[in-house]
Amino acid sequence: MASSFWGQCMPSTTGSQVQQQTMLKELEVPIIETDQEFLQGLLRKTESNPDLEVINVEATPCTSVDDNYLSSATTVVVTGRTKSAHTFKKLLLIKRHPANNTRRHVFRCDPAFKNEAAAFGKVIPALAEFSKCELPFPSCLHATSQRIVLQDIQSHGFTMGNKQKGLDLHHSKLVMKELGRFHGISLAMKCSNKSAFEGTKSNIQELIFVPEAHPIFSASLENALKMALMSLEVYKGITDVAIVEAVHKLRMLKGTVFQRMQALVKPSEPLSVICHGDFWINNLLFRYNGEIAEEVKFVDLQVVRYASLSTDILHFLTTSTEPEVSTDYRDELVQTYHKSLCQVLEELAPGALHVSLGDIYNQIEIHALYGLLIGFLLLPAITAENKLASNENFDSAVRSLTPKYYKKVRDLVLDFIDRGFI
Repeated sequence: MASSFWGQCMPSTTGSQVQQQTMLKELEVPIIETDQEFLQGLLRKTESNPDLEVINVEATPCTSVDDNYLSSATTVVVTGRTKSAHTFKKLLLIKRHPANNTRRHVFRCDPAFKNEAAAFGKVIPALAEFSKCELPFPSCLHATSQRIVLQDIQSHGFTMGNKQKGLDLHHSKLVMKELGRFHGISLAMKCSNKSAFEGTKSNIQELIFVPEAHPIFSASLENALKMALMSLEVYKGITDVAIVEAVHKLRMLKGTVFQRMQALVKPSEPLSVICHGDFWINNLLFRYNGEIAEEVKFVDLQVVRYASLSTDILHFLTTSTEPEVSTDYRDELVQTYHKSLCQVLEELAPGALHVSLGDIYNQIEIHALYGLLIGFLLLPAITAENKLASNENFDSAVRSLTPKYYKKVRDLVLDFIDRGFI
């Protein structure tokens, strides 16, 4: 799945031929992805079957340069047989570093990949062991700083939602319920066994809002704010006093957006948890029973961080729902999240920490600016009629903005005004 931050922070480049050559290189399947010996050993271990034999491996690249800047991915179909002559087929997703070294350096791909490998290889297993519960992530068979092997959940019927349309109330409640459960497990472990939790947490690091990443993200965040302010100026009416006042306040953020985001992702105790970090519709896959979504999985954990639980909530609510869901049913969604979180806390750490609904709302209010700025960053891509070019400069990006973008920015700002966040 695409990573939202990197997708919006591609620096302007020249030379389409160079980009095309890079893409072709990324789409090549490395020999290691079809390594039968490695896959056979891996499956023997994960299936607890030392006699399992891999007969054939078919690999197909599934990630283009414009889809994910932090890693390249390959879908692998493994066929084989067991000692009892039963045949089997396994569908896997193998993620690895991009082949292009320049891109690896520019986008800090190595620490990003290390973060995701730690999330799948250490953090999620620790939370699962503590809770004795299955977490809403794809099963991981192997995770190192060089390669991650996951269950290919799309082959099991999981599909992505439509980012332009957004998720309806049913999908959104399903997401918030699972997010509350995920955060609740993290919070319960922190309360019940702080030393073990600290050890688990130490495996991940803040990837985006750190000084080393300033050259990548600062300009993109400033441009996102600039575009949002421009759109508000264009579409404000003579009597839009609230919009005029909001524009005045938002202008004061110019030149400080990255620093403000750095402050907003710092832990806010006691309600900081292990967060997904890039929690929007493109990183959510759903499985259906007929036309009804009954299960959701969270994918792409490069940006996993330890921060206020409200950052994931806000990231989702400002980017991923149908317009009327985020405005008319936000309280219902937050209540769904809170109920799920409290149920897990009561089961795993009874009496350790009381979290009221007011506590959740307080965190949302404190970190509201995070959600607003994430919305500004992602709305150009969410509302684009065509896929945005990764090398698009500011002027061409403005020309590609759609009426839907202008409306969504205005609605988002008005909603934040109504809630007292601006």
